[in-house]
Amino acid sequence: MAVSIEEDYVFIKEATQLEEICTRLSEQPWIGFDTEFIGEKRFFTLLCLIQINSPIGCFLVDPIKIKNLQPFLDLIENPAILKITHAGENDYRLLYQQFNILPVNVFDTQIAAGFLGYNYPTAFRKIMDKELNIRLKKGFAVAVWDQRPLSEKHIQYALNDVIFLKELYDKLHGKLVKRKRLEWCEEEFAKMETAKNYKTDVYAEALNNNMMLHLSKREQIFMLRLYKWRIDEAKKKDYSKEMILSSKYINLIVKNIKQGEAALKNNRLLPKNFYNRYGAIIKDLYDSPMAEVEEKVLQRIPRKHEVTPAEDITNSILYALVKRKCMNEGISQNLVFPKSAMIKFKLEPNWLGDGWRARILDKELVDLCKRMDSLEYKFQDGMFILK
Repeated sequence: MAVSIEEDYVFIKEATQLEEICTRLSEQPWIGFDTEFIGEKRFFTLLCLIQINSPIGCFLVDPIKIKNLQPFLDLIENPAILKITHAGENDYRLLYQQFNILPVNVFDTQIAAGFLGYNYPTAFRKIMDKELNIRLKKGFAVAVWDQRPLSEKHIQYALNDVIFLKELYDKLHGKLVKRKRLEWCEEEFAKMETAKNYKTDVYAEALNNNMMLHLSKREQIFMLRLYKWRIDEAKKKDYSKEMILSSKYINLIVKNIKQGEAALKNNRLLPKNFYNRYGAIIKDLYDSPMAEVEEKVLQRIPRKHEVTPAEDITNSILYALVKRKCMNEGISQNLVFPKSAMIKFKLEPNWLGDGWRARILDKELVDLCKRMDSLEYKFQDGMFILK
């Protein structure tokens, strides 16, 4: 059933109105919420709209006009209120980074669906279609959410993201209880309530750059500083990092820095006037003595392991077994064990611990993954044997 929802709502544009509505919402057992935001061409994501559904109605909050969102933030931190979202991790990350708050008592329909046989991640529309037989109209590929006034089409699209959340929650929650997977699901939700889940590492881009392993220590330090300088400048000007310095130039700059000023000043691959604007900064980043904290950061550079053909075959076999196990259990393999998890086993064989992932894969399969470097396989009497 394809539908276009026309839902009554209250558009909250004043601080006193927000405080009054949130006081009423604080007495409710649940809210469903979503946000619309713009992250392009800026460092700090611009929160443009907050959509809320609740037992007392639907509300739209205008964060562009209301600067103090504390009444709404109090709802997110209130353990007595269930917060229902779809792919809410992005919303919670924004709220954590800009307001330093963490959600409590959450349920995410995208994660819940992954425990019930849906691919992870799966779009809200697809789950709605299968679970509630409601086909929502497609939204806007790119919407100018900071433009005012918002059109009715934009408003109805925004409302569609929240008005069915409680109904979808009831359906998925019931299935999770029936299949005895609610506890597993709640383990995953708990991660969304921790600061660790949203903290960013200013050195992550540099550490994950494949060029790092092939540089001298001085060049490694320079690369660390170059990436961090880009972040600091972007934050200071509220520009995107790419507007400060495009990623495609970083390796080129690092590669040529030790050859001196001419190698950068006359490099036709760099933007015109690049060295005139940033030459002094680049030189200072390269020449400054190494700090103790930077040397410690270098110890975190991932050591790349060249996978041999034999190891590749073993990894593929194990991954196929994991995939088959997840298929038989009716749970998303991407949620349980993405392919990148094979690397985790090599670095830390006990990384699964005794959580829900270890329980669903079973001890025998987990043990095989732990022993991946010593496994042998052969065909015998028409059977494939892995030991």
